Amino acid sequence: MKPLVILAVLLTFLVGVGLHIDSSKAQVYKKRNADGTVTYSDKPISGAEKVDVEPAPVTEFAKPTGPAASTAMQAEAGISQNAEASAKAVEFGVSITAPEHNQAIRANDGQLQVSWQSQPSKLPDGYNYELVVDGATAWRGFNSQQVTLAEIDRGERRLFVRIVDVNNQQVARSDTVAVFVLRASVVQPNATQS
Repeated sequence: MKPLVILAVLLTFLVGVGLHIDSSKAQVYKKRNADGTVTYSDKPISGAEKVDVEPAPVTEFAKPTGPAASTAMQAEAGISQNAEASAKAVEFGVSITAPEHNQAIRANDGQLQVSWQSQPSKLPDGYNYELVVDGATAWRGFNSQQVTLAEIDRGERRLFVRIVDVNNQQVARSDTVAVFVLRASVVQPNATQS
């Protein structure tokens, strides 16, 4: 059973129990204070008068059954079956287009540009791209398929892009791309780096 249906059934049960409490046995007392304010209580107070409380009106509804019931509950909760079905029907995919695997990149300024393509090209609401470099998320967003990273250290870097849903669950992941960032040495600025 879906969590939304369970929640709706539980809420209906609790409201039903609350409405069947016999309010005719409850007593309310009213007292006017010296400054003119009125105090209400469910316990007798000296100088207070009893207030007749009429039972709250109760409206009973027929219990929905079958598939129409779950549709009504979903519509009531603001969930569209079409949106849910279309999100399930989407095939997600992502691949890095630049840099290429095992590419050596001269980046004396420490900047590394990464581009990718995805299916679909525009992500549904709530979905994000994550660019992961050496196991740590370096960038997260939904509206770009190209990022320039700054302060990338020289040496081998492993990166991949993944698509995550609203619950931060991975729905697609690119292959890992290894790149070799080449930067001029601070100690020997004119030395070539291999």
